[in-house]
Amino acid sequence: MMLSAADNGPGSVWICYFKPDVIKEEFNLPDNLVPVNILALGYTEETADTNRHATARIPMNELVCYL
Repeated sequence: MMLSAADNGPGSVWICYFKPDVIKEEFNLPDNLVPVNILALGYTEETADTNRHATARIPMNELVCYL
């Protein structure tokens, strides 16, 4: 899908870090489906802010757990 999108114009990004329970609730997914990745597609005329990760990312203590 990403290669096809690139050939047809939209940009894409593979999203691996998200909260599956939120996606299941928002999209009314049945209990037997578990989202494992998200593919976002879209067009933009703007250049991405390369410093956005400092404020837009999930804090490490919410993302990583050491046992």
